Amino acid sequence: MKKIILIVLLLGVGLSDLTAQFVYENRIYSPLVKTVTLHKSGNTLSEPVIVLNKNEHLYLEFDELREDTRRYEYTLIHCNSDWTKSELQYDQYLEGFEVQPIENYENSFNTIQRYVHYSQMIPSKDMHLIRSGNYVIKVFSEGNPDNVIFTRRMYVAEDRATIELEVKPSSVASLLNTHQEVNVRVKGKNGTFFSNPEQFMKVVVLQNGNDYTSHQLKFRAMSADKADFSFDVSNQFAAANEFRFFDFTSLRRHSQYIAGFDFLDNQHQVYLREERLRNKLPYSYDKDLNGQFYIRNEYEDNFAVTSDYAWVHFTYPAPQTLEGAYYVIGQMNDWHTDAQSIMKFKDGKYHLSMYLKQGYYNYHIAFRHNNDKEVSVLQTEGNFSQTNNVYSVFVYYHNFSDNCDEIAGWYSLEYNR
Repeated sequence: MKKIILIVLLLGVGLSDLTAQFVYENRIYSPLVKTVTLHKSGNTLSEPVIVLNKNEHLYLEFDELREDTRRYEYTLIHCNSDWTKSELQYDQYLEGFEVQPIENYENSFNTIQRYVHYSQMIPSKDMHLIRSGNYVIKVFSEGNPDNVIFTRRMYVAEDRATIELEVKPSSVASLLNTHQEVNVRVKGKNGTFFSNPEQFMKVVVLQNGNDYTSHQLKFRAMSADKADFSFDVSNQFAAANEFRFFDFTSLRRHSQYIAGFDFLDNQHQVYLREERLRNKLPYSYDKDLNGQFYIRNEYEDNFAVTSDYAWVHFTYPAPQTLEGAYYVIGQMNDWHTDAQSIMKFKDGKYHLSMYLKQGYYNYHIAFRHNNDKEVSVLQTEGNFSQTNNVYSVFVYYHNFSDNCDEIAGWYSLEYNR
């Protein structure tokens, strides 16, 4: 009997540890929820970052593909730098109510696809954040926090660090034409001194807001009161290529990469022009949104509720391969390589259909070899050091008294604009 109890206790410890190690992502769990965005007011292309004690807010928006409204609530979860839940209790990072309702909703207007559009200012007037760091917004059915609809990452930064960010073609000779090097130097400001940055500080860089490009830079040295994170393997980013794009703000007018429209089974169909392999073409600058999208339609105002949905059809003329799989990735699918983004081979070409809301979209076609964890655009888009990319730097500093990671500073730079 004692042995059984001991095994149960050990299992309990193991399960607790697994729960603590759960990594939160931008993830939609309901098949009816579409077009989740998180941005500052008036700028749908802004990064989901606010500065602590500056009275800044983000706006969360999403659609649910049904005509009747549902009541949803949300809470904010403080996370460590690796997006696992921190040890903080909610009253250590938040003042006000732990759970808040999604307050604003509106039915779509004059659309074939009926939906309810929800929006919420975060934090709300009844919720005040008192701690910096990574946060996850968890949206769930009213009164049922286990019925999670989706999760969304956001950042709350402080203004305690001066960040020098340098982006240039790689210093590694073999990577000079294909990679970009990101060098960072950090110095305390407003009376802040960072002791032992090699042990207590983490510098994380994202390319184009894509969480899967996350690099934690390696500390190099202290120089003139600055912590230097430069010239190391971790500083080398594959530069990729300018993003492909399509514009279906109109469901009648053909734009540059739209081949045609149709209306089948009471749903709009949008056919994109056949893709082409770009890795062997010379680099060509093309102003893009660095992988993002925005919602628009040509004929109505209030885009959030007057823009319709359509099946967008992608075609990629690559020979069939058993060595891996092709994916369509971008902010529109949170850069995920899952069943909804994998291309299927049929009639001598690769195909994928996505159900998207009217707007302007950026994307890449990526490839993942069977033995690789990460996707690459090397053989589909190519890597060119001239490519325009946005790099965002987050400086984390560990708070030992509360055993959590705080964001001492944040900086963003668009390279080769």
